[in-house]
Parts: sequence; structure tokens; C-alpha cells
Amino acid sequence: MPRALLVVLVVALLLAAAAYWALRKRTPAEQLAALRQEVEPQGGVVFETELEGRPVAFLAMSCEVYLLDTSGRKVQRTRVLKTGFYLFPTVCLGQSIRFEDGYVLALLENRAIGAGGGNTSGGSYRSKDGSHWEKWTKQGWLPVEEAQA
Repeated sequence: MPRALLVVLVVALLLAAAAYWALRKRTPAEQLAALRQEVEPQGGVVFETELEGRPVAFLAMSCEVYLLDTSGRKVQRTRVLKTGFYLFPTVCLGQSIRFEDGYVLALLENRAIGAGGGNTSGGSYRSKDGSHWEKWTKQGWLPVEEAQA
């Protein structure tokens, strides 16, 4: 076999392998691992659990919670929760998300810039399905729309 033909075949094989690798659909686990690497240095938290018998994933970042969809080529983020409105600029001091007693629980801690007080418009939130959220208030658990009105 002539040397030039061998070189052409090797190059074609390498190009085909590179194209396959670049165009193949990554698994949900690969997509979430890549997202973790992207957001963790910025304080983001990727959380996976099971709700209503189906696997779900969330991203908590900058005092907002996103429901993640890994069915496409890229992870789609749908914001499902954010802290309430506050007139002045705020900063996110921390966030956490976990599963407990049938609920996804999120803690969003934000404070007005320059304020010495506590949590400005964040708080403790919970959801059974990942889409409809309640906030803990003095009156107990209330729908977010009502609690943050």
C-alpha cells in the first residue's frame, strides 16, 4: 500500500472519530457533570433527586433555583424560584438545596448591600414537584406568590 494512501486513511479515520465525538449526544450524567464544573466555582449547586417517581435535577445559583432539562443537546434551565422583590440592591450570601420528607427544600439567603440585618427577601422554600413552591412564613407554609406579594 502506498504511503500517501495510508496517511489519507489515517487522517480520514481521525476526522471521523473527532466528528463522532463532537456530534454525539452526551448522556444526562455527562451534561450534569459538565454543568457542575461550570457553576461550582461561582457558588452554584447542582442537585439531583427523584420526585413523583421521576429523576429531576436542579441548579441553585445566585439565590435562584432552576429546574434542569437534560433531554436535549444542551442543558436547559427553567427558573422555578427566586427571592422576593427588594427595592435596593441585594447580594446572595448562600444557598442550599436538599430532599427531605417528600419535599425539595431550598434555602436562599440574600441581604441588602450595606445592611447589617438578616435575610432580606430570601428564606426557606419547599416543593413536592419542583415547579410549585411554598415559602415558610409566620403563618406557616404559603404559596410563593402569596408569601412574596
